[in-house]
Amino acid sequence: MQPVPILSSKAFGLTVRRLCHQLIEEHGEMAGVALVGLQPRGVLLARRLRRELKRILGKELFEYGELDITFHRDDFRHRATPPAPSATQLDFSLDDRKVVLVDDVLYTGRTIRAGLDAMLAFGRPAGVELLVLIDRRFSRELPIQPDYVGRWVDSIGDQRVTVEWAESDGNDQVLLHTTDPEGRNAAATPQGTSADR
Repeated sequence: MQPVPILSSKAFGLTVRRLCHQLIEEHGEMAGVALVGLQPRGVLLARRLRRELKRILGKELFEYGELDITFHRDDFRHRATPPAPSATQLDFSLDDRKVVLVDDVLYTGRTIRAGLDAMLAFGRPAGVELLVLIDRRFSRELPIQPDYVGRWVDSIGDQRVTVEWAESDGNDQVLLHTTDPEGRNAAATPQGTSADR
């Protein structure tokens, strides 16, 4: 079976802009806010949001950072191949700031839990919100819910959601992949794309 498009390139761009307007509606000019993308793929969404927010507001009053969570994951020691850490770029304190954590796909919630743990090394925020492009809302293993959502996806069984980015994959789109009845992956996850977790 062919993957089912969830967001086309055009809808993808509109969704990112809507998320920016929701942030502005909640935080005004974003002063005192820190936008923090989770490595490795949440940073692609965070960078896109940063660029779009600056275009809409005409200035950048918020702080921006990128956070690696590799050594905070609860499956770190259970992987056959040790994961390679990504860079953390967070050269400011999170003390008393409003933090918006950004990731592409929210699935079990374990990535976000790791992000919360990693974030605390940089200070004690006044509050933390979660922004995701895709929320697989019926697949949670931890009690974590997003504050801002691009699109909800109700998937079943071993379906997978992948996010492709123009910067790394050549096109902006979100796809739903389904395993065929013989158990083979009908549409393998493209190398380098975001897979839900």
